[in-house]
Order: sequence, then structure tokens, then C-alpha cells
Amino acid sequence: MINRLPAWVWFGGVLLTFSAGMVNGIAYLSFTNQAVTHVTGSITLVSVGMARGDWLSVGRLLAVVLTFFMGAFLSGLIIRGETLRLGRGYGFILLFESFLLLNSLWLYQHSSFGGQLVASLACGLQNAMVSTFSGAVLRTTHMTGILTDIGAKLGRWLRGAPMDKRRLLLYCRLLAGFTTGGAFGAFLFTHLLYNSLMVPALITAFAGIAYMIHAIRLRRQHKSLYIAG
Repeated sequence: MINRLPAWVWFGGVLLTFSAGMVNGIAYLSFTNQAVTHVTGSITLVSVGMARGDWLSVGRLLAVVLTFFMGAFLSGLIIRGETLRLGRGYGFILLFESFLLLNSLWLYQHSSFGGQLVASLACGLQNAMVSTFSGAVLRTTHMTGILTDIGAKLGRWLRGAPMDKRRLLLYCRLLAGFTTGGAFGAFLFTHLLYNSLMVPALITAFAGIAYMIHAIRLRRQHKSLYIAG
């Protein structure tokens, strides 16, 4: 049961799901008409493409899945351990994600499928960055697990089991963040086209810089307390 969630977890988690929702919505509305965050759907389309003999679609879908995997792999190389805590390489990953999104924007503008691949790489990087906090599984680029947890917890609660209200609220906020992000990304795309990717790129850059500043301040506070003690 989550007893207390730091403000940076509440704010950062929702902000990142909002950003991922935007990226996914924009990617879906691009010339590829293909999402980049939900791997399950992409693998299903791979199966359908194989059955139909549409090997071009199969190759492209597998490339998107592979780049998502590579993003998660890179995140695992940078961040050791699966529990969310301050003092790890989250700031660097977020800044790197921002850089990838800017590259994706440029590639999309030049009608290159590489834009889709780089966006998928960025999403895999982000999704693996946050694994668990206080026993709660956190995913910020797709909502299947989040929605499953919400439904299961409500079902157990109706059977008389205790409800972890903080965890349920966290999951609901993540779901709302992703949903509103997708809607906002689609709205911006109708006006700015691929330039709308500037917004999630700025969000992740802001989050990365803010995290680094917060981590440095905490280290200084701990150092001061250690010296004073």
C-alpha cells in the first residue's frame, strides 16, 4: 500500500503520460497511420500482415516494435534497478528523449519512416525509465496495465477487500493524463502538423532539467545535514 507519494512522482508521472499520449496521437495521425506506444497492437498487426502476405507492413511494424525494445534496452543500461528513486539517470534519459523527439519531428517533415522509428525509440526509453514505486507498477506510454489494475482493484473492493486509494488515484491520473495528451496532440496536429512534436519535446526537456535541479538540491541538503551532524 502506498502511504505517501512525493509530489515529483504525482506531477512527473502525469506529465510524462500526457507527453506520451501526445506523441502517440501525432504518430497515429502522421502519414504512417500507425501508433508507437502500444506494442501489443503492433504485434497483432504483424500477425495479420503475415497472414495476408503484406510483408512491407510486417517489416515496418517489426521495426517499430524493435525500436521500442531498443529504447527500453538503453534505459536499462543507464538506470540500474527497477525501483523509482532520486539519484539515478532519469534527467539524462529525459533530455535524450527530448533530443530524439526533435529528430523524429525533422524526419517526419521529410516524409521519412525514420520519424516513426525514432518516436518509438523515445517512447520505449521513457516507458522503461519508470518501473515501480512503493510496489506500484508505473507505465507512462500505454494504458493496458493501468486500466487492468484499476478494474481489478475496483472489483476486489466491491468484494470487501481494502482499497489502496492513493494507488487508485495515481492510476486514474495517469490514465487521464494519457487520454488528454492524445486529444491535445491530435488538436495541435490539425494546426501545426509535425511541429506539434515540439510540445512533448519541450515537456521532456523541462522534466529532465527540473529533475536534475531537484536532485542537486537534495544532495546539497543531505550533505549539509551530514556535515552539521
